[in-house]
Amino acid sequence: MPRAKQPVTINGDLEFDALISQTRTLEATAPQYAVEDGYHVSDAILLQPEKLDMVLYVTNTPVTWYSRHGGNQNRVDEVCKQMEELYFAREPVTITTTDATYTMMAIEKLEVSKSLEVGYARELNVSFVKIRVTYQQTTTIPDSYARSGVTEKKAGTANTETKTKTSSTKKATTETASTSSSSSSKSSSSSSGNSGGTATKGSVMTALVDFATGKKR
Repeated sequence: MPRAKQPVTINGDLEFDALISQTRTLEATAPQYAVEDGYHVSDAILLQPEKLDMVLYVTNTPVTWYSRHGGNQNRVDEVCKQMEELYFAREPVTITTTDATYTMMAIEKLEVSKSLEVGYARELNVSFVKIRVTYQQTTTIPDSYARSGVTEKKAGTANTETKTKTSSTKKATTETASTSSSSSSKSSSSSSGNSGGTATKGSVMTALVDFATGKKR
């Protein structure tokens, strides 16, 4: 003898007259590659969210909730509309049956079926998926994690002193070369002025060119 149809409640106030069928699915993804001996296989098996498929029944003349709803001729339309609102709201719901209570369930699919067999009543095919929530926790890390090697000494910091000295040496060399060039230019200009008595623009340029080429005039 088949069991009597049981009522279902969603979010405590949305009531269905009967639960026609229910399928609860637990699924996991196992690794498709070979694993090394001694490896914890459980770390590679990924658990998928729990799924719940239901066929819910609602009518304008409920037997289960008659004391609450009576003979409301608009009840089917109202319940279907509320289910659509829950779907578009994209908020998790709580499902209560006579066997268990399912929390944090999201509506993944909603189908409203009508046929000659059920008349003005409706059968709703609904698929729910469990929303898994993680929680953040704070813990204290021991000082030993900040130390290295068997001696447990501090790992230290990066040393940039060598690069600084190299840059300073290059800078000093550049300044020395610039000073020597300036002194040589001044000496050449003085020599040209003394030998001619009065240095002209052309003689100064000639002296600078000769100094640069290293030829004596």
